[in-house]
Amino acid sequence: MDDFERCVLSTIKEISVTTAPYERIYVMFSGGKDSLVALDITIKTIGSEKVEVLYIDTGIATPGLKDYVVDIAHRYGLKLNIAGPKYDFFKLVERMGFPMIKYRWCKRYLKIEPLRDFVKQAKERYRSILLITGLRKDESWFKAKGSKFYRHPKLDVDVYAPLFEWNSDHIEKYIITNNLPINPLYKIYGKAYDCWCTVFKTPADFARLGINHPQFFEKFVDAERKLRKGGSALYYSGQRIYLRDIQKDPHYYLHSFPQGGKCPLCKIF
Repeated sequence: MDDFERCVLSTIKEISVTTAPYERIYVMFSGGKDSLVALDITIKTIGSEKVEVLYIDTGIATPGLKDYVVDIAHRYGLKLNIAGPKYDFFKLVERMGFPMIKYRWCKRYLKIEPLRDFVKQAKERYRSILLITGLRKDESWFKAKGSKFYRHPKLDVDVYAPLFEWNSDHIEKYIITNNLPINPLYKIYGKAYDCWCTVFKTPADFARLGINHPQFFEKFVDAERKLRKGGSALYYSGQRIYLRDIQKDPHYYLHSFPQGGKCPLCKIF
């Protein structure tokens, strides 16, 4: 038995024990590879009777991502719950400006508040609930400081990350071994991107967005135009980067800057 096989068997045993006390299990599905594996291994371990899919619709996910989420839930025959923010991202930008490292209001309004409202309603229906995520500790230094199982302090709900010790090779091998349908957006962006918050995106990321989804990209450009005092949506390596400039020559920015990654501070998404 190799390392991958031991990892899978250990995870299956742990999922079976960890999920047993809960009346309802919600697998947080972002449309990415990690949450896909978390969903698949959960269903294959405990079945689908008490499992539902939960998708946080930020309103600024990559076009096509939500369709993929709907399709996956349908394939597994699972109920899909969609929780979304009360506020439009671009309206919030007009009021507060684009999110910044020290002022990441996007996480609160687009993810935490919708999830908190959903959890509150779920608790009214079931005695006990558990959120399962695809979080892995090797994704970032910050996530490595997290926990596999914990009580979320803001949501007052148990959160479990069965893939916490898995690495990217484990994820890829599981997907291939089980012939799982990867989100087609990976071929375009290398990631699923359920949220185009500008904090952890690079000029290259937005250049790729401008090339592949120009109408969606135009919404960000328009929001930037409305900023007071000529502010920019991006602040990268100590310099302001304007989306309007990326729009004029996206290929320059695509090849002149590195691609970004997932937000290292979003512990459960």
